[in-house]
Amino acid sequence: MKKSPKALREDVLAVSGSDGRPRLIVSRCPDCGTYGFPPRERCASCHRGDLGTEEAPGEGTLYSWTVVRELGRLREGFTPYAVGQVDLASGLRVIGVITGPFDSLSMGMRLRTVLLPQGEDEDGNDLVGYAFAPTGE
Repeated sequence: MKKSPKALREDVLAVSGSDGRPRLIVSRCPDCGTYGFPPRERCASCHRGDLGTEEAPGEGTLYSWTVVRELGRLREGFTPYAVGQVDLASGLRVIGVITGPFDSLSMGMRLRTVLLPQGEDEDGNDLVGYAFAPTGE
């Protein structure tokens, strides 16, 4: 029997965020408001240390994307996929895989954070990372 999904990197992904949905974990500087993803120990803008972490909003808008159609010599069994930049909050742009049909992607469309299967650990837990999927709005 499978166990609960487990984040491949628990410092970056809350499998069940505060609303029960997956959320990215980010740092945010209390002095200047600069976000860091993955979370940073020191602000990239003002260099303050002791940054706290918080959950990023679970939805955002697509800023840009590309479709990876080829993987050099490793073509056998390769399936094209989309990667994009998603604005989750003002000043927080995250890069990730976009699931679902990529022929309908458009700038500004709404996306949500979803879990992306990454295999299993030695205890049989499903390991997951993050991706983004269209909300349908």
